[in-house]
Amino acid sequence: VRARGASLSPRHPTRREMIASIATAPVTAVVARRSAGSSRTTRGPTAIRAGRAAFATGHHGTLAPPSPRRVMRRSARGGAVRAQSISEPPSKTTERAPADAPAAGDRFDWTRAWYPMSPIDFLDETAPNPMKVLGKSIVAWKGEGGAWAVVEDSCPHRMAPLSLGFISEDKQIVCRYHGWEFGNDGKAAAIPMSTDAKAEKTACESPRSCAVSYPVKEEAGVLWVWPTAGADAWLEASATPVATAAAEFGELPGDWGMVELPVGYAPALENQFDPSHAEWLHAKYNAESGLLDGAMNVAYEPMTRFNVKEGTMGAGGFTVEHGGYNAGNKDVSAERLFTAPCSSRSEYKDANGNRYLSAAILYTPTEPGRCLMFTKFQAHTRKAVQGAGKAKVTAGDRWRGILESPARAAFQWYMEFVAKDPELVRVGLQHGVYGAGAYTLGDQDIQAMHGVEVAMETAERDWKKSYYLPTPSDAGVAGFRTWMDEHAGGGVRWADGVRDDESKMKPIAQRLERYERHTRHCRYCKAALRELGVLEERLVDFSNAMLAAGLVFGLGGAVVGQEGPAVVSLCLAGLAVNATESVRDMQHGMKTSVPRRGDPIPKLW
Repeated sequence: VRARGASLSPRHPTRREMIASIATAPVTAVVARRSAGSSRTTRGPTAIRAGRAAFATGHHGTLAPPSPRRVMRRSARGGAVRAQSISEPPSKTTERAPADAPAAGDRFDWTRAWYPMSPIDFLDETAPNPMKVLGKSIVAWKGEGGAWAVVEDSCPHRMAPLSLGFISEDKQIVCRYHGWEFGNDGKAAAIPMSTDAKAEKTACESPRSCAVSYPVKEEAGVLWVWPTAGADAWLEASATPVATAAAEFGELPGDWGMVELPVGYAPALENQFDPSHAEWLHAKYNAESGLLDGAMNVAYEPMTRFNVKEGTMGAGGFTVEHGGYNAGNKDVSAERLFTAPCSSRSEYKDANGNRYLSAAILYTPTEPGRCLMFTKFQAHTRKAVQGAGKAKVTAGDRWRGILESPARAAFQWYMEFVAKDPELVRVGLQHGVYGAGAYTLGDQDIQAMHGVEVAMETAERDWKKSYYLPTPSDAGVAGFRTWMDEHAGGGVRWADGVRDDESKMKPIAQRLERYERHTRHCRYCKAALRELGVLEERLVDFSNAMLAAGLVFGLGGAVVGQEGPAVVSLCLAGLAVNATESVRDMQHGMKTSVPRRGDPIPKLW
């Protein structure tokens, strides 16, 4: 990640900006690795804070909190084990609430809040966009009047996924199974197999023919969904601001990045409340010794100040304050506002109190063991974003770069002037090809977070007994866990019918895949992947043609004594084969971090 001037570009981010935009939560720490403190944010405007607090203690008090449930799991050996899932309430609290439990008015309700579902730019306006929130499957599309609509991803006819369908000329979503059509409000607009117009009208007016619709809002460049249906939900949602509205300094410029992490909500949030992990997890290591490379890393500094700001802990979230954690950012101070359930807004300041770096990170629990993460950064000074160190460049690397430069130029020309939609492809390549370094940061985090999640799942004790947190740098994790226990029921409350009873253990290939993590969510990357596939087919056809021409010219040349055309044809075929392999590598890199060749376990450090 690098900063250019005061902010990241608002459109068509550069390669460096895309590394910031698709890296995982710890990038908040990494971007400040050399000279920025891993900060958190300031409180939002007084009016917004007061409004959210009033809603949390008023409206939320009228609903009983969701009843916790016990979770039974199976151990690896097949025996019955009662385990604490990291994304579920501690089992000890499921029997009876403790005497000092917060009142219902100070309890966060997971089903009555806005959740970010996608950057608007990532969505396909011409097709259904399947999504998940709290384990519930939903589908979004650009409906009538240019407004986004969201309904349950289940046709009321036979429960087929509406996301398999298409968008009609009237901007209604059409079920591909039997052709039922639905408007923005979920009401059936057409039932093709009706015997006559009267029967169709009667069926369309029946409440049973309606798809379940949810409140939806487009704000701050993000599509937000309120995961509770009904007239009361629409009224309540319209009176509730989205979490990013609490930011004191407003929205950050630039585009959002988004990934879906193959780990649960709790480990993902814990990770970003633990900035000092960047000094080890994201450090540069010597390839031969395996030890920290002193020449490529700034020396760490023990954190001496990290605390939950007094009086901020409540159902609506909390604020943490802390200092730096390495020699480059030890004088930087930070404040982070966590607005439940999804927003972490950080503000870093230098020793003189000037704004240094801002970071906005959003989270949405999609299903047990997975969550969305959005990122956006703004550097207020050039030295705020220094990255994790410089890669060593050998003489061989330089020569390879010179030799490959003509091929790279030809590839860029093709994607700019021959590709079907070069504007989409350009950004998609920045995400998935030129910004691949961000995936490495994400892979590092995912490996650690997955280990934490699995260990917590198999433990029969809560985090206070499982974790040993003796240093000030651990205060952020403890603060988040305290909020979960005291104000959020101990963990995510999934939608009705969603069971968090499957093991969180995932094979390494699943942890390292990239298609589900980012590519499938992003119209830019899907366009780039399609165009790379087309280019691969054309290169294969060209190489085959040149091989055939070489054979013909070779036979003919043997007769007339002219081998030149055959040699040229074979050389062109070889170049095409080489280019085909490069294009296949690019496609592979947009789908997984597992190498195409050799050891399937990538070298992450």
